[in-house]
Amino acid sequence: THNPQPTTPTPPAEIPPQRDPVCVPVLSPLLAVVMTIRFLSPSEGEQVIGPRLIEVATDAAAVDRVEFSVDGVLAGVARKPPYRIAFDFGTSLEAREIAARVFSNGFKTTETVKLMTAALRAGESMNVDVVEVPLRVRAARTVTAADLRLRENSVDQTIREIKPGRGAAEFVFVVDRSLSMRNGKLDSALRAVNDAARLLRPDDTASLILFNHNVSRPQPLGRRGENRGTASGGTALRDALASVGTARRTYTIVITDGGDRNSVLSDDEALRKISSTRTIVSAVVLGNASRFLQQATANTGGTLRPATASTIAAEVRRIVADINSRYTLVYQSRGTKEGWRTIAIEPRRSGIEILSARKGYFAQ
Repeated sequence: THNPQPTTPTPPAEIPPQRDPVCVPVLSPLLAVVMTIRFLSPSEGEQVIGPRLIEVATDAAAVDRVEFSVDGVLAGVARKPPYRIAFDFGTSLEAREIAARVFSNGFKTTETVKLMTAALRAGESMNVDVVEVPLRVRAARTVTAADLRLRENSVDQTIREIKPGRGAAEFVFVVDRSLSMRNGKLDSALRAVNDAARLLRPDDTASLILFNHNVSRPQPLGRRGENRGTASGGTALRDALASVGTARRTYTIVITDGGDRNSVLSDDEALRKISSTRTIVSAVVLGNASRFLQQATANTGGTLRPATASTIAAEVRRIVADINSRYTLVYQSRGTKEGWRTIAIEPRRSGIEILSARKGYFAQ
């Protein structure tokens, strides 16, 4: 009888234990350091709409390029710091996936970070107003968006760009022709306006508003023509300034010798109306400036200059020259409510002095 030898069963192959996925640091083979990447803008879970900056920071020592994609589609490339691009998210209310892929060490090392933005839910709204702020800055070199910090109602805003100089603009000269402007004051004011018109750029437009207790309609201002008027009646300064309204960037220069006795609008009503436009108010005052005029110029980022009949022209020329040398800061307002919005701008580095800037505006 054949007695087979007992066999020992073969143990099953050992199955390695399952582990939760982990984030593995990326090590540069030459530098042996951890590469960290983080989004500066936007933030995880933030709602984004319209034009925005997408920006990351990394401590990689030798970055070759950073590729940005939105919903899997290449959106732009940055090759040197700051690593950012401008992207228009449009009016979509959906959540978006944003990715940044960093190539470094001669393209031998790559790492990708991603974030998800939040969808805009029914019943929610966002402020997407594009705001332009003319400002005067004293600096040793050209100022860029990274040099300044801007807050609106204490909420940090992203500065889209800072344009050296200004674009085409509307100039409105508002001249007091009340009875107190007699004895050569009105004639000097109108000559000053004619003189200043020659300093404007070819693509600018200009108009003249004369006021006493009534406010005239704007008259196109010729670069060579003479403007005339007769001093008479009372003063409706608030009504005259509040009548300036245009969708373009507007520089309003008012010439007056004092207060207001005949306006229908109160100080607050006129200031609110002025501050809801793109008007920057500057003033040349023969006498004492009213509280209203001080607030109107300060709130909109203009200047206020005292003058006599003999110095009106020089002061108006200084205002126009100052406007021609300004910066224009552009940002997208987000995260603040309707009503008065304060604007606070401060330098991020030494060597920059903010001389004047718009203090805020009224949004409705």
